Parts: sequence; structure tokens; C-alpha cells
Amino acid sequence: MSSTKPVWLGALCGVCLGSLLAIAETLRAAGLPGAVFRPSLMLYGSILDGGLLGACGLLVGTGWWLVQKRASAGKRPASVVITVVGNRRRDGTLAGTGLSRRDLLAISGTAALAGVAIALRPGSSLVSSPASASPLPETSATSPALIAAAPRGPNLLLITIDTLRADQLGVYGHPYVRTPALDTLAKQGALFRWHLVEQPQTNPSHASIFTGTYPTTNGLRVHLVDKLSGSVETLAEIYKRAGYTTAGIYSWLSLDAEYSNLQRGFDVYQNVAASTPQALTNPLLKQVAARYREAEEYLSVPKMANQLVSVQRQVEADAKGRADITTDAAIVVLESLANEPFALWVHYFDPHYPYQPPDPYPNLYDQDYRGPVDSSMNTVASIEDGKFAPSGADLYRLMSLYQGEITYIDAQIGRLLGRLDSLSLASSTIVALTSDHGESFDEHSSLYVRGDFFHPHSLYNAELAVPLLLRYPDKLRAGISTDEMTQSIDVLPTLLQMCSLEIPAHVQGSGLVATLAGGATDARAAFATMYDYAFSSVATAEWKLILNQANGRLALFDLRNDPHEQRDVAAAQPQVVSALGSMLRSWMRQERIV
Repeated sequence: MSSTKPVWLGALCGVCLGSLLAIAETLRAAGLPGAVFRPSLMLYGSILDGGLLGACGLLVGTGWWLVQKRASAGKRPASVVITVVGNRRRDGTLAGTGLSRRDLLAISGTAALAGVAIALRPGSSLVSSPASASPLPETSATSPALIAAAPRGPNLLLITIDTLRADQLGVYGHPYVRTPALDTLAKQGALFRWHLVEQPQTNPSHASIFTGTYPTTNGLRVHLVDKLSGSVETLAEIYKRAGYTTAGIYSWLSLDAEYSNLQRGFDVYQNVAASTPQALTNPLLKQVAARYREAEEYLSVPKMANQLVSVQRQVEADAKGRADITTDAAIVVLESLANEPFALWVHYFDPHYPYQPPDPYPNLYDQDYRGPVDSSMNTVASIEDGKFAPSGADLYRLMSLYQGEITYIDAQIGRLLGRLDSLSLASSTIVALTSDHGESFDEHSSLYVRGDFFHPHSLYNAELAVPLLLRYPDKLRAGISTDEMTQSIDVLPTLLQMCSLEIPAHVQGSGLVATLAGGATDARAAFATMYDYAFSSVATAEWKLILNQANGRLALFDLRNDPHEQRDVAAAQPQVVSALGSMLRSWMRQERIV
């Protein structure tokens, strides 16, 4: 009989190589800018990489054993069971190891259980804190838990819209995209013409909105991987402590507690995306998926596996919420809170790719298109993979689908604001509307190998500039606007000022009440960075400076005359480059980016 040593030896070599690979990559990841050492990732990666490469080694070893078996035609063939388990001696040990199969099973089982226990233990770097929020009841949002002591300030309705560029709204100057509800909201309150996010990704941007801090401070730097630090108080926690009932309604899984830790302080916190895959509604499977997403970010084997099977892209297509369902859920909660002081956050995901607005919105701005661009994830994937670079009519069609999503979501926000009005809550409720980031449509394609599409790829205004609208009829004069530069970390302190609530010491943003009142303010600047710190930027009302960390190159743009940042004028403005460069590097040292 041919020796079965190649079988178990191949598996053992695969496990060892996978474990060493995971350890090396975890150590490498810890050395990346802004990263920390993650011992639980090392353990989880060793199990994952070791298991995958161990399986590959087992297949290779089995193949080699079969070759040996054929070469030993006159010998008694070994059974398949013995082949997989190993060549067992009479004393019960495996040849060449001195260990019995029972010993190996016990060791493997203990290691696996220990790994799961450590990786999933509460408080570990792989698991966010247990959710403090209650799920939204399926039948009604009314609950004794929603009764709270009445604060003196106004109610709050905070609306965030995923992937919404400011320049795509009528009130921000778009020539044909129809957004009547948002345009009316701006006319009834205040409009901030230059409002930038700190990082063009969903979770980090929401963390900045909720805490008034930069990602470098609040700990949520890498989207779908990092979780909000417990050391900074959130908007929901502040309002809850002040006596408000707090509720969060959203329609995208990245905002789930397992991926973000943004649920803190909410009495109600619910993902209402009806199409979320069933597997990702199970709490345990959600934890496993969150851990795998972290491994996929840092480890090569899970990353390659994800690219081969396109799991993440499929989830993005399947788990996308829709604005009508989000609005229905928000109205149910709003009606239940009509007689109580409340802080309600509603997040719409619709403008995020794939662009799939319901009829008649797909053809609203391009009725006669007959080309290859459609609303499926296949179009997005082919563009991201560099297989298709839309231009001309194809690019116009891609943008028209995105614009259809915007007009559709505008109609749904109109429904929500209409219900707020019909409940006689408009005069006593602050309405704040903003976005987490924008979207690129090939504005700077010459700088990218696969074109400049979607996000998060750059710190240009296509991805950073988003709307900020505020309405509070009792205190805020209608129709005012400002060209002052503002940023997402200013939202929380502004809302707290308007509600006469104390601003926590950790907040890094500035309240905008003085700006809205027309008072004198210091020259404002907005800072941003990519999650890997490859690029950092500083912007004022006049200028935008972008630093390429890899080569030290500085690009300067004149925002008043070139808002789409097409002409680098750094060579012609050395004094401006020097002043803004000094400001940017000072901020980077403060935030420990350099």
C-alpha cells in the first residue's frame, strides 16, 4: 500500500503556511498609517487562512497520494477514510507524528473553540459592544420604552442621504435635475454652499456627524472594519441624556451595530432594508460576516476569495434599501413620537450604486438610451474592474440613472416632511439634511488607471462636497445661505447649540449659529483624508490644497473660479500653497497622521 503521508503532510503544510501568512499580514497591517495591532485578527486570520490553505494542501496531498497509488498497482489500495485521516499504526498513532487521531481532533477542536471564544468575546477588537438599542416592532413603533422626560428644546429630525453630491440638486445650481422637496427645504431655512465631509465613506462620515470628531479621533477610520470608539459620546447619547426619545431608521447593513457601533444611545435602531439577505439578519451570522469583512480588508487569502466569488458586490446589490420603505418606517416612528420630545435620524441609501430607481425614474433624464449601461451590479463591476469605461452617451446614461435615484428620493423625503407638517410638528422641529459623501463620474480619469468612477477614490469635491440644509421656523430665518467652508464635524455642535444643549469637550467641530446669524467668524477651513492617509486636503472658501503622501506632491485649486478642480494652479500661487501646506501639516501632526 502506498504511504498516505503526502495527504496529511500537505494539509499540515497548508495550515502552517496559512497561519504564518496571517501572522505576517497582521503585523504588516499594524504598521499601516493609522492602524493598530489586532491580536484577535491574527487569531481569526490564522484559523481562516490556515483552514483554506490547509484544504488546498489536503487536495494537493491527496492528488500526490493517488499518483503513488497508481504507481503501486500490485499493492493493496488504502481506503479513502484512512487516506484522509492518515496512515494509522497499530498503537493508534499517526505515522511520523506520535499522535493519535483522537489527540489531533482534541487539539484542533480546542484551538478552534478557543479562537471562536476569543474572537467573539464582548469588548474584543473584532466585536462591537452589545447593542443598546431595541429593534423596531413589526406592528407598531409605540412602546412604553419610548416615553421620556420632556426636555425644553425643540425636536430633531436628522436626515442623511448616502452618496449625494451637492451639485446634483436644483438648489445647488443643477440645471435640470428636479429636487423640489429639497429645494423647498432650503428656501424655508438655511443652505451651506460649501460643506465637505472628512472622509468619503459611509461609516467614518456618519461617525463624524454623530460625534463631531475626525475619524482619527473617534476610531472609525476604515469603513465596515473599524467601530466607533466608546470614549466619544454620540448625538443619540447626548439627546437621550437630555430627556429626548431617540430613534434611528436606516436602510443599509454597514450601519448595523456589528459593523459600526453607531447604535449607542438609540432607543430604537433598525435596518429597514427589506431585501437584506436572510443570512445577514441572524445576529451570530452577522458577527461572523463582520469578522470576515475585517479579514478581507487586511488578509490576502480572504481578499482573493472575495474577488473570485464577488460576495461583497452581490451583497451591495441585494441588501440595498429603498426610499419608500424607509419613509414608511420613519413615518410610523414619527407618528408614535408626535407627543413626545424626540431626536429621529433617518438614513436613505438609494443614490448609492447600483442605481436602481423604480419606474418611471430610470428614464426620467435619458429616455432614448439603447446602450450597454443598465441598473445592475454587472455594469458597476465592469467599470470598477477596468473592463468598461463609459463615455459620451454611456456616461450620460450612468449619470441619468444616478439622477433618477436623486429625484425619486426627493419625492420620498417630501412625503416624510409632509407628514411632519400634518402632525403640526414643523415649527417645533429642527430639520437637518446632509450626506456622507458624493460620487465620481470620470471627472479626473487621467489620474487613475481604471478611470475615476464611484467612491472612495479621491478628495476632489465630486466625493467630498455634499449638501447641508437646516430648517427651524421658530428661530431660523428662511432663505439664508452662507459661502463659509463647513464640514461634517460641525453638524453636531450646531444642532446642540440650536437645542441649547451643552457641547461635549471632545467635539472638534464648531457650531454654526453665529455664521447663520451673520456674525463675524474666523476664516474656516475643512480638512479631509483618505482612510489609508494616501491623500490629505485642506479647503477654505477660496482654495483647496491636496497633498499626495506618497510623493509629497501638492495640488492647488481655485474653488471660486474652478469648483470642479480641473486646473492645478500650485505653480502660479506659491504663497497660497505655503500657507495652506503649513495649515494642513499642522492639522496632520495634531491628528497624528504624520
